[in-house]
Amino acid sequence: MGSVAIGTRQWDHVFPIAMGDIAPVAGHEVSLARLEQTPNLWTDSQFDAGETSLSKYVRRRAEGDDRVIGLPIFVMRGFRHRCIIVRSSSDAYSLGDLAGARIGVTGWPDSGNTWTRALLSEANVSLAEIRWTVGRLTKDHPIVDRFDGVVPGASFSVAADEKPMVEALIDGELDAVFSPFLPPNFSSPNSQMRLLFESVVDEEKQFLEEKRYIPGIHILGVRSELLKSSPHVANELGRMFRESAHIALKRHRKLQDVTPWLNQAIDLFDDTGTTDPNPTGLAANTRMLSDFISHLKTQGIVDETPPLSELFPYGLDEEFEEK
Repeated sequence: MGSVAIGTRQWDHVFPIAMGDIAPVAGHEVSLARLEQTPNLWTDSQFDAGETSLSKYVRRRAEGDDRVIGLPIFVMRGFRHRCIIVRSSSDAYSLGDLAGARIGVTGWPDSGNTWTRALLSEANVSLAEIRWTVGRLTKDHPIVDRFDGVVPGASFSVAADEKPMVEALIDGELDAVFSPFLPPNFSSPNSQMRLLFESVVDEEKQFLEEKRYIPGIHILGVRSELLKSSPHVANELGRMFRESAHIALKRHRKLQDVTPWLNQAIDLFDDTGTTDPNPTGLAANTRMLSDFISHLKTQGIVDETPPLSELFPYGLDEEFEEK
């Protein structure tokens, strides 16, 4: 019997796999390690599969590196409207208010920041007129993926003396910061920061109504040698992650969470009429992936990429029975 070692961050929706609640891949023992950081499948031989940046995967494949094959299984998704931070005293309340602004990002080619910059473009804000700074969010933030391409003609710099961008924002040296995770003290009464939008939920609901998807950030990557020797592993992993997500969501709905208002948030999403917040498979994600690759090109991160059918040769488009 073979084995499949998977590494992801500690998402609730992978917990059933980690706990052995899902039938494993036929002919393989499956283990899932929940990590603090995503594994690097290109350099870390500890894992056969794992959570990886969608942007990083597309960039590697665009370079001709096929050591890792992506599956259309989205380990991380998220709206990006909630990722734009401004000073509490800022006059900016809309994307249009950021035209010509000084904006900090935690990593230029990051999937999340690519989606956030796309929001500006779709609001007719010129990315080339923004003064971009790349740096660490806080003094404890790691330095990763700083630069790989940039919007043609854009002003681009690295934070001077590695000054944390939260400090630069509060000190008035930046007008906004794009970050996938809010700084630890963001919600404290004296943080001096707020989100750009007065109603993030309203903005995100409008995005969902128009696009009919939640942006994909991280996918499941698998070492190509495993798929060459055992191609059935791809569909089996699709089944496992889909079943795991369904079990996790059902548990949230049945076992009312002790966190106040979490279940009301689930009800709010149900009201949008979207049946699956995180669909698996290429067919269900073609529009989203096509949009993302278009943004990568527009933002100077890649020139050309293989077609989607080559980027995701295992479409995983068959129906999975919901347990």
